[in-house]
Amino acid sequence: MVMVKVREETHSFNHGHQHTPVHGHRHVHHHHGHNSPVHTLKSLFGKYRHLRCSSPKLCLSTPKSKRLSESKRNCLGGEIRRPFLINKKGGEDNDSVFIKEDFKLGKLLGAGGFGSVYMANGKSGHGSMAIKVLKKPTMSKNPDAMFESFKAELRCMQLSHPNVVQSLGATHMTSFEEGAWVVMEYVGERTLQAVLNESQVDITIELRLKFAIQIAQGLKYLHDNSIVHLDIKPANILITPDGDCKIGDLGCSQILEEGTGRVSPTQRSSLTGTFAYRAPELLRGDAPTRKADIYSFGITMWQMLARDNPYGNENQHVVIFGVVAYGHRPKHPNMSEQNPFELCYRDLYSQCWDSTPQNRPSADELVEVLDIWKNQL
Repeated sequence: MVMVKVREETHSFNHGHQHTPVHGHRHVHHHHGHNSPVHTLKSLFGKYRHLRCSSPKLCLSTPKSKRLSESKRNCLGGEIRRPFLINKKGGEDNDSVFIKEDFKLGKLLGAGGFGSVYMANGKSGHGSMAIKVLKKPTMSKNPDAMFESFKAELRCMQLSHPNVVQSLGATHMTSFEEGAWVVMEYVGERTLQAVLNESQVDITIELRLKFAIQIAQGLKYLHDNSIVHLDIKPANILITPDGDCKIGDLGCSQILEEGTGRVSPTQRSSLTGTFAYRAPELLRGDAPTRKADIYSFGITMWQMLARDNPYGNENQHVVIFGVVAYGHRPKHPNMSEQNPFELCYRDLYSQCWDSTPQNRPSADELVEVLDIWKNQL
């Protein structure tokens, strides 16, 4: 039996462990009856808080069979010396070295500071793919940062999860000066940002919850493999034709040290991600941890509700100072105080963007509580 304190009342529900009440948390103060929907969902939300604060560590990690092996992780953390390969149907790795001539570039899907992404088809039986074509270093304003981004993509080649865009291959490191390529699965052309910008699209509670769960599941997989994304935002979440979310653009990602859960000082990247989604500890120059991604996830949750850009047109430097010094966050959108889900949703993303990293939930806990909410809607 778990005891959960909601406002000034103490309620209980079965969970299989015995605990004491939790005190000292922020609450949204609304007056509702003991048996109201608000009480039910707040009790579930209280369960989540209780697990985070004082329960034994739950066994929610990715099975070892789906994790990167220690040898692979060590290999990915160092210099890559061999080509990445794409298996042809019925072929062996050493028969199918990725060369540019194997693919025909098609429609331009997007462009950024480091290069462009094209839809492509393989000439030897490969289906549709997306290929990121990086600029030649001589054509880039920041070739060192572009090289760091390319190495980050290479470190994620072994990853495979339904909610993470899979990288399939890349040109060899030694060919970087000629203009590197990264080959990825083709997911589609729509991003979560594009969906939020389409006023005719109705972002229902159910759809918002589905997206939040899938993004959290992708983050959990990355974190279980000691990888932090460091650029979670709607523009980097791709939407498949079936309406599922996949986390993309791993160019800012970094590897965490096994013992500390932080990025090693010798491995830290100069790539910074997008300031509006960047955790205050990173803005101060602290080493990245998994909780930095949770902060970005919180801003993304807010954006799925508000359907607006964080901080609007405020000056970047003013926003950064406010976030770090005064805990400035995007303004909560107006919503119905009678909707218990919305009250809990707002409380959850507020915990995700808490100024203290230790107060933010883990990806494990996010997946658990969001799944509970889905089953209660």
